Amino acid sequence: ARVRMAGRGAWGSRLSGVCVLLVCAWPASCLYEDQAGKVDWSRANVGRAAFALFPSAQREAVVASADGVVAGLDIQTGVTSWRRVLPDGEAVGRMISVGDDLLVTLGTARTASGTVGSVRMWSVGGALLWDAMLPEVGAGRSPAVAVGEGAIFVGSGTTVVAFHAATGEELWRWHAPTDKGGNAVIVQLAAKRTEAGGIASLHTYVIQERAGSTSRVLLTASLAPTDGKQLDKHELRHGDALAPTAEVQFVLTSDATKVMTLSVQSPTTILVHTLGSSKLEAVSLSTVWPSEAASPIVLLANSLPSAAALRAADGTLALISFTRAGTVPTLVRSFSPQAGAQAFSSASLAESAIAAVATADSSGQVTLMTLKLRADGSADGEWSATQPCGIATSDVAHGFEFWLNAYARKDGSYGSRLLISSVGDALQLMRPSTDAAQPVWVREESLASVTAATMVPLPAVPIDVDEGRPFFGLALPSIIEGIQEKVAMLRLSAEEAATKKKIQTMLGDAYGTRQVVLATTAASKLIAIHSATGEILWTYFVAPLALGAPPPTIRATFVDGSGAKATLIMLAADDARYAVLTLNPFSGAVLARRDEAKSLLHAAQLPHTHISSHRVLYLVDSQLQVAVHPDTPAARNELAANLQTTYFHLVSPTEVQGFGLLSATDGVAAARATERWAIALPPGSRSKLSYFPHSAAVHSPTRTKGDRTVLHKYINRNLVAIASEVDTAPGGEPYVQVMLLDSVAGRVLYTTRHSASTGPISILLGENTILYSYTSSTTAQPTLTSAELFVNSSAADDPLSLLLAGPMDTSLRKNQFDAFAAAPPKVQSQSYAYATAVSALGITLTHKGITPRQILVGTAAGHLLAYDARLFDPRRPFVHPSKMTAQDKEEGLVPYNPSLGGINSLQVISHRNTVARPRTIVTAPTMLESTSLVFAFGLDLFLTRATPARTFDMLGEDFNKVGLFGATTAMAIATVVSGWYVSRKELAAAWA
Repeated sequence: ARVRMAGRGAWGSRLSGVCVLLVCAWPASCLYEDQAGKVDWSRANVGRAAFALFPSAQREAVVASADGVVAGLDIQTGVTSWRRVLPDGEAVGRMISVGDDLLVTLGTARTASGTVGSVRMWSVGGALLWDAMLPEVGAGRSPAVAVGEGAIFVGSGTTVVAFHAATGEELWRWHAPTDKGGNAVIVQLAAKRTEAGGIASLHTYVIQERAGSTSRVLLTASLAPTDGKQLDKHELRHGDALAPTAEVQFVLTSDATKVMTLSVQSPTTILVHTLGSSKLEAVSLSTVWPSEAASPIVLLANSLPSAAALRAADGTLALISFTRAGTVPTLVRSFSPQAGAQAFSSASLAESAIAAVATADSSGQVTLMTLKLRADGSADGEWSATQPCGIATSDVAHGFEFWLNAYARKDGSYGSRLLISSVGDALQLMRPSTDAAQPVWVREESLASVTAATMVPLPAVPIDVDEGRPFFGLALPSIIEGIQEKVAMLRLSAEEAATKKKIQTMLGDAYGTRQVVLATTAASKLIAIHSATGEILWTYFVAPLALGAPPPTIRATFVDGSGAKATLIMLAADDARYAVLTLNPFSGAVLARRDEAKSLLHAAQLPHTHISSHRVLYLVDSQLQVAVHPDTPAARNELAANLQTTYFHLVSPTEVQGFGLLSATDGVAAARATERWAIALPPGSRSKLSYFPHSAAVHSPTRTKGDRTVLHKYINRNLVAIASEVDTAPGGEPYVQVMLLDSVAGRVLYTTRHSASTGPISILLGENTILYSYTSSTTAQPTLTSAELFVNSSAADDPLSLLLAGPMDTSLRKNQFDAFAAAPPKVQSQSYAYATAVSALGITLTHKGITPRQILVGTAAGHLLAYDARLFDPRRPFVHPSKMTAQDKEEGLVPYNPSLGGINSLQVISHRNTVARPRTIVTAPTMLESTSLVFAFGLDLFLTRATPARTFDMLGEDFNKVGLFGATTAMAIATVVSGWYVSRKELAAAWA
């Protein structure tokens, strides 16, 4: 194709480019400026909070999340003041403040050459002042850090680097000595201060694993802070008592005098090193540890003055202080476990520190108890009285962590705020108060981890009213009713009007654009969002299915019924049990629940039949026993009727397995599953799958060509498209493999391999099309490849013969699709260079499937674009635009171009919004054939409407409806008057 293009000359290439541009620009998918925000909305998330600071210079909370986001949140409202999304693959492992107006984040980042360490300096206003990458990372650990006078010391791998705090300039570098063939990792840095507050020396802690031995040695070296010169080095005892390098945790006291870690050889022994000492003391806690506490003991990461916080397995908390030599422990205070979830936090306050314990009971009521610690680690009084903080979100009762914001009041006392991150990833701010009823604000950060989404149209009538059959025979009663409702709204107070409007927003509209987006998250939470406003309607957290078990994974959701009678069935499972919950999709109310002590393998709905009024769910456990839900005789009969035609498949990292159903032999299970086939995936591959929705409408099984002949589409609802990214052995060539699989018969219908290609990969399966993206490993060029599937057919290939033949009798065996006997499809494909990396692909779906489709592309930069599907037509001819045949032009084909060109702003349907790290694009039809709802999610959320052929079935917003009504009324009056006049004239003529 490129040889032919080169032969056309520059003018031919320009003509081809102009044709592509015209297809892209008409019809344009952009919004007018006054439409932005009316038919779309976006939500910027932070993700699960991992660290939080409260800079005294601003009334903000600076949060770093596990998703690689650093953000400033308004302490009063929770609104995002600023947000910085780090490059994909970069994680924040630590965040510390530097003075009142700076902060440092440290972590790891993935690059083409491997994992490296990262350090970034920020202002508290969110400005990135400087950053640096450190090539060494030891045992996957985030770099260690210490703050000096005008310098930041960072230890990563075996190297310590000093950076200028203001400019990021490297001042000096020191390498830890290692044995030949051994491994060494810097695990802690500590700056020893002088009495005047300066830095006397920098202490580096290195774990060294000797070559050919499993023993570990802890080394400490003191460095001069000005030039990195090594002052001394000591090999400390008890190195074998340390945890593995990747897991060991060192805690530095807030006065920077001691470094502590737990011994793995004794459950009640803590290893303490005093800065400047040549000994690592093994201090037994048996004399001071509460006798009722259970092992094992965990050393908490909170930094306290000359003290450590430890927690036992039963929840007992103990604060232990040490003498200056670090050899004699003292129990400062302990805290016995209480009913509910509890967490510990601390905060510095002038020359002292505040320790705090927060507890949440089963109803979500949060209480706080605090303890003031002196500079020597002793307690200044007892634990405070229990302070109520209000009722938090329900998931707090099952686990949480929090960060304490302690501040001094003018009267000398201190106040506190709690920034709580729940097990369900809800971030909320609470204050101790006797009249506190709810959090100051709540952010549902679980929306940063959406794994799947389903859209359900809102009912057209209130949920508690039976849905009757509408009457469209006369519009006048509806008009009168609308006028009466407008007048009634004017008589309501502002509060009553707001309540009335909120009720109305929960009703569907005539166009079906008001829907509920049911978002499943990785935090075991299901969240319902209004498609028109982006408002969260309700949330449901699935609690652990057994005492002590982790929160389950939401495996699937199914919608049964429609309108006001629709129900939502949700399956949540852990490794040993599962639950089936029936909810109201519009209110979140739990209607029924079923728990099973079995491991869930698969679940799916049976086709709707007349036997049962609801769609039956069949559940397969790890023993391949099949149950039905609801477990009724009618449901079992329906499964028996569909037994021979029900198949399912499972995908693991190594293979795809297909199963069928057989009659049960034990009389207990409804049926049993049996393996029918298995296909291996490439070893070490990372795969993505795509399906064409069973509910999606297909308007025509054929495609009419320009010469009036037809191509028969290969439409198989059992298809699954699998794209695998394979990294071969060192020295080998990576490749991307795409496979099209019939999930019933286990037949590989099509496969292709792209050598010298890598990810990121995305794949999309349409009714008879495949589109996938990958990147060339040699040129780093993102590429999109499309393929279209057709089938040889004995039916007529011209529209007239098809029309005269009449409808196909699908009851005949020869006219039914047979997955085992059908011939494989004929595949045509083309590839195109794309301007940027692709993160997600989608396709518009409409009510009847008549409207031309649009291809939706989510880029790595966070833009959402809509393209005319003709650009990805693999039948685009390899000819000069001037030599296209009349048939090709009539069919709407576009001359082939090896590149799709740059990003056209007219195709960016996300306009001013960005969707950070988009993962998936979900579409749903509306009652308007022209309109499809598009929901893109990743770190952020974005929802809009797509109209591939404009709104051809809807009047525009600027249409003069008043003029139309006036003209219609005038015509009606004129008709009546003229009729009356003609009648009088005819009567007068008759009497004349």
